[in-house]
Amino acid sequence: MASAGAQTPQQVNGTHKVPGAVKHAGIYHVATGTWTRSGGGAVSNFGASDIVYSNTAQSGYFSTFGGAPGGGAPGSQNFDEGGLPGTTNGNVFTGSGPNRDEYSIDSLQFSYCDTSAAGTSGWTFDFYASYTPCTLATSPDGTTTVTGFPANGGCWVVDIDLSGGGEFCLESDGGALAPGWDDDPAFDSFGWAYTYAGTGTGAAGPLLVGDPVATDPTYVAGGLPLDGSNTYYGAVSACNSLGTGYLTRDFWWLEDPAGASTNCYFFGGYSNNNGCGGPSNPYASFYMQMTATPGTCGTPTIGTIYCQSNPNSNGVNTSMTLLGSASASADNLTMVGGNLPNNTFGFFLYSGSQGSVANPGGSQGNLCLSGAIGRFVGPGQVKSSGAGTEISLDTNAGEWSTAALPGPTGSSAAMAGNAANFQLWHRDAVGGSAVSNFSDGITITWL
Repeated sequence: MASAGAQTPQQVNGTHKVPGAVKHAGIYHVATGTWTRSGGGAVSNFGASDIVYSNTAQSGYFSTFGGAPGGGAPGSQNFDEGGLPGTTNGNVFTGSGPNRDEYSIDSLQFSYCDTSAAGTSGWTFDFYASYTPCTLATSPDGTTTVTGFPANGGCWVVDIDLSGGGEFCLESDGGALAPGWDDDPAFDSFGWAYTYAGTGTGAAGPLLVGDPVATDPTYVAGGLPLDGSNTYYGAVSACNSLGTGYLTRDFWWLEDPAGASTNCYFFGGYSNNNGCGGPSNPYASFYMQMTATPGTCGTPTIGTIYCQSNPNSNGVNTSMTLLGSASASADNLTMVGGNLPNNTFGFFLYSGSQGSVANPGGSQGNLCLSGAIGRFVGPGQVKSSGAGTEISLDTNAGEWSTAALPGPTGSSAAMAGNAANFQLWHRDAVGGSAVSNFSDGITITWL
């Protein structure tokens, strides 16, 4: 999928200082072509998604070299790289989440500046599970085009919601062409590319990010950056919740349709003053954040998170995911509680009614159910996360059935049109003391 032998990067002067505050435009829902406007933060995390790649450490610069008509090499495709860790990967952070062998990408976050008229910006994004950095790639594993985005000479962060049919699958550690972890970016990287798809005629391009010092001040003393920070599998960044994408490097590939500028580029080399300060030469990497729904790509997730619990002893919320079908008669549903501490016991809860009770019985979490609450505590239903971070119950394994939903006075069958709300209760420990916690609450309507 990627050509062999990355070329030597060429220096290019296509950088500009960000002209003002970077504004959050809101969430764009690809399936409906609608917006959810927000004046708040710009962290993308739809439903039960995990942030799996976060390259968001802004440098204060953006690039106009490649893409938009008013910049250099208009119409070009511009490639950057990153990494998604698999189950054999030994070069990422442990104890904060289970690595996966595939990721169902359900949202993107992109940041750019556009000098064109208002509402004329637009972008095509292509993603490649197997990618050799600083080369041309073909046949993307996922692609999406968005148009009518804000411009008007400003800079923007936009969350792009792919749910409802726009999701795509990326395999970990370089994909199927390089199975397993090699500890080599040439084999372990995924690739992504942007192409300008708007109707504007001005210069436009992505924010330049990826500054290692923005997430790890010790880097100036010769240490390695906290690559992968602010993801479900990575460390928390040291500076202002900004992430440096795992395996992101200081160059990018530009594929010019005219052929004149096709090459691998950087922006004069990287340097930084110290601490969390901005670089004096911007890092050649583009702003991109991705989230993925827990579960494998072949098994669809369903339901809506309606109630969040409090962080557990891992420092993250215990997640709640439903995989399979909402059909009452299909009996094809798996409940998954994720982000758990190791060796933690728990069981699932069910109710037809939602609720919100903070710290019931001294728990660290929130009970999101009310009314007649049933507990999945039958034979084999109380489980331990063991050496992993998940607990699940699967109807296909005979562990439970939609025809026998538990209740305080007995079981009942799922009925089309009725709501069903699920949550996980689990043991936890804080400061050596035994406590309990809850997952997020998730709801479906039986079909």
